[in-house]
Amino acid sequence: MKPFSRTLLPLACVALFGSAHAQTTPNVQTSPWSLAVGAVHLGFNTKADLYAGGPVPGAGVDASSDTIAGLEIAYSFNPNWTARLDLGTPVKTNLSGTGNLGALGRLGGVKGGPAILTLTYSPGMWGPIRPFFGGGMTYLKVFSTSNGALQNLKVDDNFGGAFIVGADWPLADGYSLTFTLQKLYLKTTASGTMGGQPVTANVRLDPLVSFLAVRKQF
Repeated sequence: MKPFSRTLLPLACVALFGSAHAQTTPNVQTSPWSLAVGAVHLGFNTKADLYAGGPVPGAGVDASSDTIAGLEIAYSFNPNWTARLDLGTPVKTNLSGTGNLGALGRLGGVKGGPAILTLTYSPGMWGPIRPFFGGGMTYLKVFSTSNGALQNLKVDDNFGGAFIVGADWPLADGYSLTFTLQKLYLKTTASGTMGGQPVTANVRLDPLVSFLAVRKQF
């Protein structure tokens, strides 16, 4: 998978050429609907409580970050309020043991991803950008898992909360460059076996999700 930083150059070029064109062409909103397509980076901030017949003190879990393709479907009720649905290609993350589980290395892998629904408020244009902020909910959908030190790995789907801040940089002909940061509050339960003994972990994922994209207003 290409690193997140490789997407910055082409998007920046779009912004530079579009900004120059926007000086002569007004940005006219013709529809409340818009679509943004770009790159999404998820960095997890994991905490875990493990149980193997009882609590396992000093044991933790780390989840690797990932960069995926993402899109946002947005509907503006008026110039200030907008509903946003963010989706992406599946996230692939490896779960590794930390602390007393560090010697085990990779515990397993998870393929899934969150869908994020938020309502945002924009105070209007601040110079060349239109900032916005808000909150909502997220749903973690797990598509598949793979075994490592943990066998028969299972990770549950779950709902969580979301906060979002971001900004649009209008270009021309209904296009804009958009950047958002979303903090998700997600927890899940993972279970499996290790040496034939059942193991359960209550895991907080709490990823920080960054999204850099080009938006088209329809």
